[in-house]
Amino acid sequence: MLLTKYIAKSCIVPRMKATNKPDALKELTHLLFEKKRMKSVGPALDQIVAREITESTGIGRGIAVPHARVPGMKTLVCAIGRIPGGIDFVAVDRKPVHLIFLICYPPNMQTTYLNFIATVAKLLTEPQHLNAMLEAENAAEMFAILEKTSQTFEERHEAHIRKVKADPKIEAMQDGHADLILLARLQLCQEMLVAARSGKAQVRRRIENIRVLVEPRILNHYDKLMRGRPPALVPVEGDTCQGCFMRLPSKFVQQVRQDPDHIHTCPNCSRYIYVV
Repeated sequence: MLLTKYIAKSCIVPRMKATNKPDALKELTHLLFEKKRMKSVGPALDQIVAREITESTGIGRGIAVPHARVPGMKTLVCAIGRIPGGIDFVAVDRKPVHLIFLICYPPNMQTTYLNFIATVAKLLTEPQHLNAMLEAENAAEMFAILEKTSQTFEERHEAHIRKVKADPKIEAMQDGHADLILLARLQLCQEMLVAARSGKAQVRRRIENIRVLVEPRILNHYDKLMRGRPPALVPVEGDTCQGCFMRLPSKFVQQVRQDPDHIHTCPNCSRYIYVV
C-alpha cells in the first residue's frame, strides 16, 4: 500500500526527545493528538503500553511498530519517530531501535493496519531504503522516501496480482499460505472500498480479480463471516484471537504457527486466523 496515505509530514519527528521506550511511546501518541489525527490520548496509549508489556513490537533491524486499535477513529494514522542514537526496545534481535512507526487504527481497518506493517517491514528490509530513512535530513525527506518506495512496492504488488490471475499455480508454488494471502488481500480491498471517496470501480475490479482465485469452500465461509461478524480474517496475538478476544490453548497456537500448508480457524468464533 501507499504508506504516505496514512502519514502526515507534521507527524514525522526526525530527532525525538525521548531517551527511553515509555517516553518515546508517549511522545508519538501525544503528537498524533496534537496534530488532530485522533481525539484523545488515553485509550490509545493504554493499549500501546499494554501490548508492549505482553510482547515487544520491536521487529528487528532497528524498527518498532507499536500499535493500538481505537474505537471511534475514522481511519488509520501513523506517527514516525527517529532516534539517531537508538533506544532499548527489547526488540526481537536485541538491537537498539532507531525508527518507530506508531500506528492507531479503527476496529474496521484491522487488515489495513496489518498490510501497513507488512509494507513497512518489507520496504525497510532492503538496506538502501532503511539507510535512506536513517540518513534523511528532515521530515519532508523522510516522507518523500516512504512515498516513492511504497509507490513502487504497490505497483509490483498489482503486477503480481495480474500474474497470479493468469496462472493461479504461481502463488501456490511460492507460498503454502496462498489462500490466507488472498483472503488478506480481499479483506483489505473491502475495507478500502468502504473508506474510498473515489476510485471505487477500480477497487471493485481488484475484489473480483481476487475472489476468482480463492478456493470456493474457503470463500463461502469467508463470505458468511463477513455478512455476520466481520472481520473474517484476524491475527492471534499473545495466544489471544483478535476476533473474539478469547485466549487459545498455547499448543493449538503453536500448531498453527508450525503448519504453513493449511488454513486454520478459531475454535471459538470460527474466524480465519494467523499467528503474528
